[in-house]
Parts: sequence; C-alpha cells; structure tokens
Amino acid sequence: MRIFSQQFLLATIIISVTFSGCGGDDEQTSSETNSSAAPVQESVTAPQSTPKEGAQAASTPKVDPERKETKWIGKIPYDVFYDQPLTIAADDTVLGGTQPTSTGGGPTTPPKEMTPTKVTPTETGTASSGAGVVNWTETLPMPVLLEELKGIRTSLTGKLQTVATYNKSADTIGLDGAMIAALGAIVTVHPDAETWKDRGKFIRDLGYEIYSSAGESGRAAFMSTEDPFLKLQTAMDGGAVDGLEAEDVVPFSDVIYVADMMQRIEITMSNLKANINTKARMKEDPDAVERELRMLAAFASLMGTESYDNADAKPYQDYLALFLSGAKSSIEAVQAEDYEGFRKGLDQIQTTCAECHQQYKGNDDGF
Repeated sequence: MRIFSQQFLLATIIISVTFSGCGGDDEQTSSETNSSAAPVQESVTAPQSTPKEGAQAASTPKVDPERKETKWIGKIPYDVFYDQPLTIAADDTVLGGTQPTSTGGGPTTPPKEMTPTKVTPTETGTASSGAGVVNWTETLPMPVLLEELKGIRTSLTGKLQTVATYNKSADTIGLDGAMIAALGAIVTVHPDAETWKDRGKFIRDLGYEIYSSAGESGRAAFMSTEDPFLKLQTAMDGGAVDGLEAEDVVPFSDVIYVADMMQRIEITMSNLKANINTKARMKEDPDAVERELRMLAAFASLMGTESYDNADAKPYQDYLALFLSGAKSSIEAVQAEDYEGFRKGLDQIQTTCAECHQQYKGNDDGF
C-alpha cells in the first residue's frame, strides 16, 4: 500500500509539472511564447481563479493580428483536445497494420453496424458524373410533396392573419417561403406533376418572394409578405396570377439556398429525435414521420444537383449518398414498424452531417 501511495504521489507531481509547463508561471515568458493567444471565447467557460491566481494572471497576453485566435481553457490551449473524442476512442486500428487508402478527404467507412445498404444512382438521384439527376418519383412522390406544400400554406395562413401575428413569426415565415420555393421548383421538373406542372413556376417564384420579403417587423413588411402569399393561394388553387411572368424551369440554386435547407434539416432532425422517441409514438402517425424523412431526402437530392457548389466533387456526393441512404433506411423502417431501424437511420444522417460539415462548412454555398 505504501509503494502504491508513493507511485501515485510521483505521478501527481509529474502531471502537475507537465501542465505547469503548458502555461508557465513566469509572466514574461508567457507573454513571449503565447503572444498569439486570444482571450477565452464565450463558448468556453474559463475556470474560476482564486484572488491569488487572479493577481498573477492580471495581464492579458497580446494578440498577434497576423495569426488565428486560439481558444484557451485557463492556461491550456483548447486545440490540445480532440474535436471528436468519441470517434478517436472508437478507432481500433492496429498500429503498424494495413492502413485504409485515402480518398482525398472523403467520408470514412462507417463502423460495421452503421454500414449503409448499397445505394444505386436511381435511389440517390445522383449520376455517376457527380452532377445530380434526381428520380423525384422515388425521392418525393407527388402526394407527399403536395401534402407538405398544403401544410406550409395552412401554417402561413395563421401567421399572416394580422400585423401582430406576422411580427410574432416573421423569422419562421421566411423559412416557410424558402420551402415553398423549393417545392415549387421540384414541381416544375417532377415527372408526375401533371396538372400542377403549370402552377409550379408561380408557386416557386411566389415562395421566393415571401422568403425575400419576410424578416423585418411592421406593417410595411407584413403587407409586402402578404401580397405574394395571397397570389400563392390563387396559384395553388389553379387560378391565374395576374402580372406575374415566370420561367418554366430555373436552376434550383437560384431559389433555394443550402443554408436554408440545412436550417430546415436541423429543425426536422431535432423534432424527429425528440418527439418520435418510442415505437408507439412512431406508430401514431407513420405517414407524417415518413413525409418528414422524405423531405430530408429531397433536400440532400437538391444539394447534389449541378447548380450547387461542390456538386462535381466526389467526396461531397459520397456524403450525400450516405445521407440519402440513412433517410431511405429510416423510411423503410417506419413502413415496417421497425423503431430501432428508424433511429439507426437518423443516427447515420446525423453522423454524416457532422463529418461533411468539417470539410465543407464555411464555404460560400452556405454549408
């Protein structure tokens, strides 16, 4: 027992000395070696110091404007910690063994239990060239599309009753308009649109006008948003929209931005994970759950079409294929009343999003 205590004491001393070396107690040395260190950012809570420690750390290291800011936790640089510690911990690769071949920054192969079912170009809606060619009949059947479109219309009807109801929902009205624009754009190219084909271009452009007008509060903003919404109702009901000219088909990226699709994806994923948390809940309204999953698949399919940045990059298309595979497996699980399969598909979507964002987030395309 005494030997164990001595070893523990020795280990404690070594750790203490090691961490002291990261920051150093010498004020002058700290200033010289850590001149690029930035103050602790708001997202990282610094440990509370005692009055004595606060007196020693009274001077803040200067920031070198030519270098990126570094987040600090006390005197320890934040970048010594892994960005994905659970992923690192799960890596059981044997050192010195055969290493996987790099694909130039593409997604890594999922763990065995997360490996998706093989996806064909028809299922993903992506062509082998990398430019997206979507099978909309498979991805977003017209009955599902129209149900989603009518649901958004009903929501907007309540939000645009008065200036007060508009002000209360101004931010979400803009996102609703973006979703209408996306659905209208899909209608214009959907092979099963039939009588809706002629309405699609007006729905698309009016949805975009709602998206562009909403956001600010007040009567002027309310009226500029209400006007295209009233015309939208006419277009959806099959009536003629006076004074509006619209091209039959335009690039998807002209009317729906990746940032808005990602916002809707985040909302949908949060709702599905929080609310469909048991098999019984999943079975209450399986059609509604499937509709949400098909909307996720539609967004991923849109992002892979040729008008969006990175559409020709293989790693980008690989991420979208994994996303779509997760959505498809969840849809099939809901239809089979397989709750575990449904959740597993959601986990695959979430993992794919996290990995994709590490490579593409921050680009001008909104990722």
